Amino acid sequence: MKKLLIAIGVLFFVVGGYYGYTMLYPQPMPQPVATDTNKLISYTLTQVAEHGNKDSCWLAIEGKVYDVTPYIESGFHPGKEAILNGCGKDATEIFNNRPNGSGSHSEKARGFLPKFLIGELSK
Repeated sequence: MKKLLIAIGVLFFVVGGYYGYTMLYPQPMPQPVATDTNKLISYTLTQVAEHGNKDSCWLAIEGKVYDVTPYIESGFHPGKEAILNGCGKDATEIFNNRPNGSGSHSEKARGFLPKFLIGELSK
């Protein structure tokens, strides 16, 4: 009986420790959707508009198309729900002049964009 109680205690310690660790140190952001910029697919603004919600969010920024759905799901966006304002549209103006009045996105934010690149906006 004593061995069983020790085994249960160890199991709770291991499971609790793992749970605590994953809560304190969440997994890194999702991996890039596409990285080969030489083989970009061309999308129309109509196609981008089909992805205009948090469950499927594409943004067109400066002629490129990004699927930021994994970023939204990760919860890492500092502006939380503000990113949804650009879903399904050309979000260049929103990205360069944030509606909250805090100016353009940082270089760090611009550095995240290539991770979500899926194509280019057709002319």
